[in-house]
Order: sequence, then structure tokens, then C-alpha cells
Amino acid sequence: MERREYLQIPGPTNVPNRILRTLSMPLINHRGPEFEKLLTNCVDGLKKIFRTNNDILMFPSSGSGALESAIVNLFSPGDTIVTACHGLFSERVALIAERYRVNTIKIQKEWGEVVKVEDIETVLKQDVEKKIKAVCLPQNETTSGIVNDIETVGKMMKESGHPALLIVDVVSSLACLPFETDAWGVDVAITASQKGFMLPPGLSIIAISERAWKLSEESKLPKWYWDYKAVRAKMEQKQLPYTPPTTLLFGLKESLDIIEEEGLENVWTRHAIMAEATRNSITAMGLTLFSEVGYQSDTVTAINMPDGIKFEEFSTILREKYGVVIGGGLQQLQGKIFRIGHLGSVHKLDIYAVMGAIEMSLFELGYKIELGTASKAVAGTFLKYSF
Repeated sequence: MERREYLQIPGPTNVPNRILRTLSMPLINHRGPEFEKLLTNCVDGLKKIFRTNNDILMFPSSGSGALESAIVNLFSPGDTIVTACHGLFSERVALIAERYRVNTIKIQKEWGEVVKVEDIETVLKQDVEKKIKAVCLPQNETTSGIVNDIETVGKMMKESGHPALLIVDVVSSLACLPFETDAWGVDVAITASQKGFMLPPGLSIIAISERAWKLSEESKLPKWYWDYKAVRAKMEQKQLPYTPPTTLLFGLKESLDIIEEEGLENVWTRHAIMAEATRNSITAMGLTLFSEVGYQSDTVTAINMPDGIKFEEFSTILREKYGVVIGGGLQQLQGKIFRIGHLGSVHKLDIYAVMGAIEMSLFELGYKIELGTASKAVAGTFLKYSF
């Protein structure tokens, strides 16, 4: 019998039926008036999600491609940037920059720890010659399930008077966690389609400030596909420089409508409650959270594997018996943690079902627990709220 599969990895996320239906729409002429209207509606809606008046650019690409686009458009060989390095995805920015001979000052943290404002402030104060061009960090590091305090970082950078740009990876946080591009002084915000926007992968989106545009005038790195100026010029004509992912734009327009109907602040609240229920259930079962206390993500929860239980056996029972797919640890965390994604289209009964399946799977593998503990913690969390 066909059954629903709960895709509870940190992304791609479950795609709602409304969006699935929209993705099956017939293609349109990407040089015609229908596409112009579609692109305009998407850009207008995206500005509301980013909370910005800045330019919006789009690329047919993964989020990693968009990270590379920021490097090649803003910097030159020999420039210096600061990069947070506390997980696979934050470290990727440094790898890309170094490939293009951009110098990196790495703020190195253990995976599971956050980069605090004091760490960045110290580096900027030491830069008396103001050579640092930008500070790059993620709002949400899915490798370890932590959230960096972008608001405080942006405030500090503005008050410091240092000219460095603030570049933020919001791939796994935008349309899920509170984020204010303009109010927080973020110059470049980078996201992709397969997380909070509840779409398949393949579309990356960038919000870019006037300060970032000015710095781009100095860039000497080669680019063609990633050329921000070329994309902006075409988007002003309601087109893209190359064949766009029209189907994903159909889905994006539907996603933006869904978010607007719920209300963006309500979306943020829902994610916070889903995350709280997940964490409460985990701790009620006697498991321990991997991420730094007080900085746990509201889109993905990272949990230490209990002693004597192997991730492969655990995830196999979850998938084959209960139809729940979770994420494992990456690289140095492989086999040490498991990760539950709760972002995008996720609601109360989804969490109730997923945590119940996790509890039963652990019980089958010999983990000592009183059955019903997980569901009691989830229900107790939800019943605290009228939401």
C-alpha cells in the first residue's frame, strides 16, 4: 500500500500539494508577457520575505552556487574576508574564496558551537588598516543545528564604523526564522528554493545592497554565468540572461502565496513551536542535544546518538517500518549524531508522528524508555499554545 513518507532531513523539505500541482503547469514563453508578470510577482514577494528594498537576483543553481557568485562578484585576488568556520556549510565559503585566491581569516569553532559577536568584533578591531572586505557567516548551520545571532552582529558592525560588508547564508533559515535584511544591516543574503520555500532544489536567490553593488565595481575575478550586473540588467527587463527554471518560478509564486496567507510572523512562530516540541520530546526520552545551549536551531535539531545504537540500523528501521527519513551526521560527525529537519511545510501532527516513530525505533533497538514518553512531551508542548 502506498503511504506517506516523512522527509525530515534538513532539506530538501516536503513539498505541499498546492505547490506540487503548480509545478505541473504547462511551460510558458520565457520571453513573453506571462513570464514578465510571473517574475515581477516573485520578486515583489521575495522582498517581503527578505524584508528588504534591495535588489533581488535569481540563478538556476544550488545554494552553493550562489555562495560562489558572491565571491566572484564582490572580491579580487588578494582581498581579505572573514569567514565563520563551524560546520560543513560555513567552511564551504572559505574553500570557495581560497580557490579564487581570496585571503580568509577563519573564525574557527568546534562544530556545534556558534560564532559570537565578540569573536567577529575582535577580528575587526585588529584590522586597523581596514583591509577586510566582508564578514561571511550563516544564520543557520545545518551541520550541527545552531543559529548565529545575525541581528547583534549587524548592529556591532554598523557601530564599529568598519566598512566590511555583512554576507549571510540564509539557505536553511529564510522563511523559517526571523530575518531582517535591511534592519539588521545585511549587505548580501543568499538562499535557495529547497528549504523554507518548500520547493525542489534548483533555484538560488540573492538580496544585494547598494554597498555591495559599489564593492562589485572593484571586483576583478572572472565571471560569466554568475555576473550580477548581467542578471540585474536582464531582470530589469523582466527576464534572465539564460533559460530560467520556469517551473520552479511557478512553484515559488505559489509558495509566496502560501506564506502570505499564513503570515510571515506566524510562520516564524510555527517553526519555533515545532522546534520546541521536538527538543522537549528528545530530552524527555533521555537523549541529549548536540548544539550549544541557547543557540539551537528552529529548523533542524541535532541529537547525540545514544550509546550502543548505530545510526544506520536506527535510520533503516525509521525509514522502512515507519516511513520517516532523517539526516545523519556529516563528515566528522558521521555516526555520532542524527538530525531532524522541521522546516517548511511541517505542522503539529507531523512532529507528533515523527517523534513517535523515533521513540519506537529506539525501543526496538534496545534503548530503555517508557513508550509514550515522546508523544506526551510533544502534546504537552503544543497544548501550552493557542497557535
